Amino acid sequence: MKNKNIKVLLLIIAAVLLTLNLFQFNNNVSHNRLMDRLDLNLTSELDGLRLELERSSTPSILAVEQASKIAALSTYSTLGFDYGYTLETRIHDKYVQNEPFKEMDQIQELLLALLKDPANQELQQRLDLLLVK
Repeated sequence: MKNKNIKVLLLIIAAVLLTLNLFQFNNNVSHNRLMDRLDLNLTSELDGLRLELERSSTPSILAVEQASKIAALSTYSTLGFDYGYTLETRIHDKYVQNEPFKEMDQIQELLLALLKDPANQELQQRLDLLLVK
C-alpha cells in the first residue's frame, strides 16, 4: 500500500512538471512569434520610409509617421537597430524646416543596406551624416 501511494504521488508530480514545462514552452513560442512580428514590422516600416523618401526628397508627414513607428519598434526589436529615435528626429527636423535631403541616392542605398543588416552601426552613422547635410 505504501509503494502504491508513493507511485501515485510521483505520477502526480511528474504530471504537474510536464504541464508546467508545456506552459513554459507555449509562452516561449508566443514570445518568439511576437518578436518576429516586431522585427518584420520594423523592416517593413524602414522600407516604407525608403519608398516615401524615394517619392519626394522633402519629407512628408507620412515619412515623419513612419520614422516615428520605426523609433517605437526599434525599442522592442531584437534586430539591434539603435538608430530609431535619431532617425525620427532627423526626418522630423527636415519636415519642419521643409528642406529636402541632399544625396538621396546614397540615402536610398543606405536604407536598403540597413534592411539587410539593421544592426550595422557603420551604416547607421553614414546615414546620419547624410541626413544632417
